[in-house]
Amino acid sequence: MRTAGVREARQDLTSLLDDVRMGREVVITDRGRPVARLVPTCSRQPFPDLKTVRLKARPMTPRLSQAILDDREDRG
Repeated sequence: MRTAGVREARQDLTSLLDDVRMGREVVITDRGRPVARLVPTCSRQPFPDLKTVRLKARPMTPRLSQAILDDREDRG
């Protein structure tokens, strides 16, 4: 983990971003106190394929459309 003061961050942002691209965390400090963190944005797990999620989901019983029709009949 690298730390950098506000002045250094302003003057050398490119170098800080290079460190972040390599997977390192950079803490920005103001008068020695941490105020911000620069961290890589890459997610640890890719977003799941929605087709796979739908196949794994259990079907609703009764089906939602049928439940709505039954509710309408009960009101009418």
